[in-house]
Amino acid sequence: MEQPFPPTSGNLAMQPEYAEGPRQQTPRPAPGHLRALPSLPEAPDHIYELGLPERFIEDLTLKTLYRITVPTPIGIANAMRVSPGVAREALDELRRQRLVETTSASGRLETEWQYRLTELGMREAENAFGRSKYVGPVPVPIQDYFRVLERDTEVGAPDPVRLARALQQLVLGRDVVAKVCLALTSGRPAMLWGAPGNGKTTILELTSEAIQGVTLMPMAVYVSGHIIRLYDDLVHQPVEGDDTADATSQFDRRWLRIRRPFVFVGGELRPEDLDLAYDPALGYHQAPPHVKAHGGLLAIDDFGRQQVSPQALLNRWIAALERGEDTMALVTGERITFPFRSTICFSTNLEPKAMLEEAHLRRIPYKIRIPEPTTEQMAEIFRRFADAMGVEATPQAIDIAVELVRRASNGNLRSCHPRDILQLIIEESRFVKRPPVLEPGAARRACEVYFAVDPGPVTPRQ
Repeated sequence: MEQPFPPTSGNLAMQPEYAEGPRQQTPRPAPGHLRALPSLPEAPDHIYELGLPERFIEDLTLKTLYRITVPTPIGIANAMRVSPGVAREALDELRRQRLVETTSASGRLETEWQYRLTELGMREAENAFGRSKYVGPVPVPIQDYFRVLERDTEVGAPDPVRLARALQQLVLGRDVVAKVCLALTSGRPAMLWGAPGNGKTTILELTSEAIQGVTLMPMAVYVSGHIIRLYDDLVHQPVEGDDTADATSQFDRRWLRIRRPFVFVGGELRPEDLDLAYDPALGYHQAPPHVKAHGGLLAIDDFGRQQVSPQALLNRWIAALERGEDTMALVTGERITFPFRSTICFSTNLEPKAMLEEAHLRRIPYKIRIPEPTTEQMAEIFRRFADAMGVEATPQAIDIAVELVRRASNGNLRSCHPRDILQLIIEESRFVKRPPVLEPGAARRACEVYFAVDPGPVTPRQ
């Protein structure tokens, strides 16, 4: 299958003036997440050490046994992410109440015993589902989670050296790179703004590669009879090598060591997404984006295009960052205050002064404009993308393509134009079954369909 775009997520290329020259190879230091890993809590050996009501554990065990396909103590322990000792203790109590029994298929060893619900246990499991439909890992008491957060004071700012190295993929002037690095590594709110298509989103994506460090996160927390799911496998990356699937682990498997998160939200953000979201079908609350981003970086793309107004969003998040905490409501109306420590960065096509009030602008100390590329930068971007996309391109053909794009765009050059024009040329060459070549005729045809205007005669730029 052909790859129409370069393997990097960037839509730009490296600016020569910022490229590093030859240097002596030196050993690279170990990544931050390998230098100092936070310790996982020890696995509880008894139910009372979980810090949860016994009735909740009994209900969860009944519901797990109702759903599980391997009804052994080990299978139940893995499903609930507890030690086998805790699982056996829960099963013994349910046996004493005549809610579960062993089956004829049970093995000789206690670890091989298979359990099933009795008729009384089936009714009690149905009652448990009526109280809460949650089935999954045993949650951690929210007070235990808060105690861990008190020891983690980092805000997840990217490493300056790694960020500067990542941004070398882009055609940006040295002054712009310096401003972006300063803003995003400060740990304070920042905003990237400017015309669309010049790399703001790409900068945020590359910033995620520069975040170092590891933090602890429970799969879910328990508060006032409710479960809040924190872990999101689309966002959080567990540390490689942590064998939390092993039932014999000495560590509390309800907790995970994860790389400091990078949470990316765009124009789809709704007002209700700023609070805890209760799912009645699953029986738990889902944590909002800024809670999932705790200790990492929260990026808001297309700021000003969300269904929630920019003012409301800033009133909620910026004020919370200043306080270091945010208050949210459970489905019952009870309010909970979560610590809120993250690096937050906005990206917008709108001019900050036209969108925000002075009080809001003051609370975002870094506002970095990402400028439009010059014709020289456009030529470099064309060259880089032609190499990456496998398009034959001579320097003269690139000069002609830049001039055609300049005329067709009425001088409004964008860093995404070379990639998009080259992609159209690739698709045309595929249609006529010939190798892709950046030649003047193909560039003119691509500009005409892309910009919906005739760029005029083919001439190189002066």
